[in-house]
Amino acid sequence: MTRFLLPALTASTLMAAHATVGAESRDLAGLVRPFFEQHCNRCHDAKKQKGDLRVDNLIVDLQSPKIMGHWEEIMSRINSGDMPPEDEARPKPEQISAVSDWILQQLREAETVRQSSAGERVAFRKLTRDEYANTIRDLLGVNFDVKAPSGLPEDPDWKGFERIGSVLTLSPAHVEKYLSAADAILDEALSIRPEPKREVIRWEAFDMRWKGFKEEYEARGIADKVRIEIVPRNYTTDSWNIEIKTTGDYILRLKLSGLRPEGGRAPRLKVYLSSINTTLIEQDVDAPEDKPITVEARVHLVAGKYPVRIINSVPGPNPEGRRSRHSGTPNAFTTTRSRVPWQLKLTDDDFKPIQPTLIIDKVEWDGPIVDSWPTKAHQKIFVSKDAREILTQFATRAWRRPVQAREIERLMQPVQKSLELGDPFEVAVKNGLIAVLCAKSFLYLEEGDAAKAAPKLSDYEMASRLSYFLWSSAPDQRLLDLAAKGSLRDAKTLRAEAKRMLADGKAEAFAESFPRQWLQLRKVGMFPPDKELYPDYDENLEQSMVAETLGFFGEVLKRNGSLRDFLDSDWTMMNERLAMHYGIEGVRGDQLQRIALKPEHHRGGLLTQASVLSLTSDGTRHRPVHRGVWMLESIIGRPPPPPPANVPALSTPDAKAKKTTVREKLELHRSDPNCTACHNKIDPLGIAFDNYDAIGRWRTVETIKDGVGDNPALDPSGVLPDGRTFADSVALKHLLLDDLDKFAAAVTEKLATYALRRGMTFSDRDELKRIVEELKAGDYKLASLIETLVSSPLFLKR
Repeated sequence: MTRFLLPALTASTLMAAHATVGAESRDLAGLVRPFFEQHCNRCHDAKKQKGDLRVDNLIVDLQSPKIMGHWEEIMSRINSGDMPPEDEARPKPEQISAVSDWILQQLREAETVRQSSAGERVAFRKLTRDEYANTIRDLLGVNFDVKAPSGLPEDPDWKGFERIGSVLTLSPAHVEKYLSAADAILDEALSIRPEPKREVIRWEAFDMRWKGFKEEYEARGIADKVRIEIVPRNYTTDSWNIEIKTTGDYILRLKLSGLRPEGGRAPRLKVYLSSINTTLIEQDVDAPEDKPITVEARVHLVAGKYPVRIINSVPGPNPEGRRSRHSGTPNAFTTTRSRVPWQLKLTDDDFKPIQPTLIIDKVEWDGPIVDSWPTKAHQKIFVSKDAREILTQFATRAWRRPVQAREIERLMQPVQKSLELGDPFEVAVKNGLIAVLCAKSFLYLEEGDAAKAAPKLSDYEMASRLSYFLWSSAPDQRLLDLAAKGSLRDAKTLRAEAKRMLADGKAEAFAESFPRQWLQLRKVGMFPPDKELYPDYDENLEQSMVAETLGFFGEVLKRNGSLRDFLDSDWTMMNERLAMHYGIEGVRGDQLQRIALKPEHHRGGLLTQASVLSLTSDGTRHRPVHRGVWMLESIIGRPPPPPPANVPALSTPDAKAKKTTVREKLELHRSDPNCTACHNKIDPLGIAFDNYDAIGRWRTVETIKDGVGDNPALDPSGVLPDGRTFADSVALKHLLLDDLDKFAAAVTEKLATYALRRGMTFSDRDELKRIVEELKAGDYKLASLIETLVSSPLFLKR
């Protein structure tokens, strides 16, 4: 747990958290108790308690893991068919489903209540590693790479969300990493070391490959014409090493051309440090041979020596035997078309490219980039020769609140010890700054007061909640000034601040982070598609899939579009690589563009985007059940119960049997009465998208490897549990649009979970409902939803 439990819960809190209130109580008395009386009490009542379990008087206590564990066991047993025993009358599938759903709701309520800070004096919610990096950037101007081997451990998630306070625990590995990171960050931020000398390391073609031929080619007068070609699926050797003497930001530049075959793909540049698994640049390059371009990026590099690969990552034939070695003769690409025989393979007789080819002229490493000396961070921190004043000002900014004198005294201890050892003043103060960056007040969002109960946030806590919600970083000076005035909890002020913050470039962090977590996009590529079944799938396509979804969300947010667009739209965000995958013509370039969709494209909204369709597959085939479960979790907001233990997998057909679709196999699977109730809710939602394969391509028949006969036609029609029917995914999306209130409620709950860093509880429901009602009155606008949420009583609530 990442929070400290202090005094016990009050009676009012227990009453609010108790699930046996209102509808829940009626369901317990009117649904669950009769079920127990008919099927369970004979073996589990006051007289007999098989398995030490009694159910006739079982209550719901969300604060008791033992009691809720009994409920979880009951749900598992009735779902699996273990209860009641085989010699007893079997409940109807719909009865099992109803009771199981009710128990599941209580279990989820118990889980979110345990996450809530209700009843706790102080709650601590650790920053994610991305939030840590953003905060360091805004505080000290250092671009610390938290995902590098020397960075921070990966954050665990809860139902896709990576910022839930009770899940983000602190381990010994974190402590060691935080200490190391703080030391490295301050070394780079402060001007305690000698001023680094900026220099340019330049690699020409001869430096990179052809050193032994330099004199010969200089004598022939064509040394400046020598270039390096990289064909698809090929890369330079790891013998090129860059030695970084000083940690910092560098400008990496490449002068190069990219030859695109007519009707084909542009070559894709990737500069990769193989020893630390880090990509510095990745983009398509489309530039004529005689008109090279310069590609550059600002990158952060830690001091050390790194093998460098320059890769053409477009898929192609096996490059073995060709990589960085061929005729042994340098290649001089010139406007006079002088080439050696091996190079004729790169072009046809008219010198037009026949495969996507990179041609490298030179590479430059320029840095470290230091804007001033002393650095801006150094100047801002060392405002005087008084260590207490320095630490007070820095801790106030780093901890996002005023600091107490006793806190400064603790921070002064390592400073005084360092001075006693004879260290220079700035080195001694650095030890105090490290303590600031390793303190709980920096690493955690602290909410509450240890001295008294605090059901609502303070102004400074509100400033942090708002900034880490929309910027994934610390509050700026305006937010802190409003907090100091005590005006940040005013609804009108909060709405205005949300609008201001969404217009700021730092809001891109929210536009990328929230949809990635809400839609569980981290699962894209978790099961890499089979290369034999899907040879066109590559890393660029996978990146483009995710980019479409994130770009789509960002476009809806920027335009304050309606939540309707998430269910169905006549546009999307797309680049050339994804357009090729979808079979849409007329899209050119590596950058995302807003593209109008036609019915024959079979796209629109989130549900038919390749990222969603692939994350709900297994790399071999589409998975209707996985797609249905994802729909219930992410779109409808009613996750199904976990499957019973030992559920058999779909049968493998006889090689001589007639080919059958996954849907037909599922229908056999659903004939088991223990599976029917849940699968009636799950399967139709997944089957509706059977026209999309495991990587999201449209098809009308299912390609089946085993069996005889033609590949069978797909049937995406279905029936929802309420009896409504649909013919395909288009019709299902229309049904979902008819239930827009339910989708809006699901999105609002996901958004609140992300913002408050905890699951929503029973006591939050009325406020969530009011937010959705206001959202409906405003035509379900996304940016307006965010403004309504941050100005609501729910956002003030701990």
